[in-house]
Amino acid sequence: MNTTSEFESMLENVLNILRKGGYTIHLVSYPEDRRSIDIVAKKDKDVVLIKIAIDADKIGNLEVEDLRKSSIAYSASSIIVSKTYRGRELEDDVVYVKGNINVVSPELLENYIVRKEKPLIYNVKGIYVLRLDPQKFCERRTELNLSRGELAEALGLTRKALYLYEKGETMVSLNTALQLAEFMGEDIFKKIDPLKDRVNEEDFTIIQSEKERLDKELSSIIAKYNYIGVRFKRTPVDIALKGVKTFSIVRQDDTSNAMRKIDDAEEIANLTESLLIVWKEKTGLKELEKLIKKLE
Repeated sequence: MNTTSEFESMLENVLNILRKGGYTIHLVSYPEDRRSIDIVAKKDKDVVLIKIAIDADKIGNLEVEDLRKSSIAYSASSIIVSKTYRGRELEDDVVYVKGNINVVSPELLENYIVRKEKPLIYNVKGIYVLRLDPQKFCERRTELNLSRGELAEALGLTRKALYLYEKGETMVSLNTALQLAEFMGEDIFKKIDPLKDRVNEEDFTIIQSEKERLDKELSSIIAKYNYIGVRFKRTPVDIALKGVKTFSIVRQDDTSNAMRKIDDAEEIANLTESLLIVWKEKTGLKELEKLIKKLE
């Protein structure tokens, strides 16, 4: 099977999984190559932005960054569905991480969406880790009548490491997790929700610095009305503004793909419940400022 037909087969598989899960789906076709988002899916109020890849290693930094920023701008979940990553096939019970985006196999996605099964294990930079549920961990230690020192000694850990585990401030290696499970049971670990785990809101500080890179007139509007501006490179939407309302801005150009770009952007705006602005130089900015004023 060649790469194109393999991708199409995988894409159709993911679409079928989403349909089984009751999602409304839009396929994104702009840009033709190296786009950040292949599918926008929505169920109730939950929006999911999905990137499909045969090999997640081949997804460039720009695509990952746009996917990550899109999820923040639209308060959406984002996920990469792939067959391989870091030279190996993805395991069906492990969530991998690439640029703060969860990477999962089609099988894991189906188990989660259709069967409501959640995995326990992350693979971060090639290391298998789990996250403890601090409340359950402390309750179980109390039930077993073990002091922190006694448990640390039994597991060959320092008290400080155990303290950090109890606070949920660090993840647990797979080997340590197996030891803990023997003592305390598997239910002390938090299950992973591949779609609900969102990018840390602290990442907005990175996005805010991009105000300087936006056009001068748009920057003044952003500053005036206290909006956050996000510029994209590999999505149909060129700029997203997040504040009282979320705006999806598309620059209109004269290329042959212009209408397809606007159509895709319109679908993204509909599914994310943002307002679409087709930017025709100064006219678009005036319309944008009028809308923002109206919403104040």
